[in-house]
Amino acid sequence: MYGVKQGYSGFRPDILSMMSSLSYKCVLDVGCGEGLLGKQIKEVNPSAKVYGVEGDIKFAEMAKRKLENCWHVDLNAGDWSETINGYQFDLIVFADVLEHLQFPEKVLQQAMALLAPGGHIITCIPNVRHWSTFYWLAVRGTWPANERGIFDKTHLHFYARKDILALLNGAGLDVAREKRNVRIVEPWSWTNIPGKLLDWWPFRNFFTFQYLHLSTRPLIPAQANNKNG
Repeated sequence: MYGVKQGYSGFRPDILSMMSSLSYKCVLDVGCGEGLLGKQIKEVNPSAKVYGVEGDIKFAEMAKRKLENCWHVDLNAGDWSETINGYQFDLIVFADVLEHLQFPEKVLQQAMALLAPGGHIITCIPNVRHWSTFYWLAVRGTWPANERGIFDKTHLHFYARKDILALLNGAGLDVAREKRNVRIVEPWSWTNIPGKLLDWWPFRNFFTFQYLHLSTRPLIPAQANNKNG
């Protein structure tokens, strides 16, 4: 059973920013925790219906009180999309979830069955190429086991930018937009002004703490022609 820690369920202006240019009516937040992000989405777009998927039964019950519904699902067991059969979403969010799963590629591919043609998926995944990785390995000679962040001890996979793009493309998604959360050190968030200045540096990949991607499920030719017509 996987679980999303409460610390990952706070205010997410970075995710909301990725959604700002989209038109969406039905959203699925995968690994929604207690439903705080879904609540924020509904505040920004009151007409949207937001659903959640969560592996922790206590968080799932809390999320049900904030969202239209929340399914208690183990993403590591079987085809989780079958639990939500009959629903179709124009936006699915994976915010700091995929790296915790045994088979993230499979989970993304299963999500495609729930995504409307032309729909979008937003992912947020930590960047193992951050400078702190080199510090801990080269200087300290150890791999940290932290409660959260890049070195969260519950992470099963570690990604740099090329790995993330390969993961998304392998699921049949077209990447439309990329955003970086830049931090010098982990406690400094994306709102930190010195951290933002680092985004202009030639070595900004080493100060990127997380990558966010907005990806699209391509329209098949017949659907694209109908939409254009």
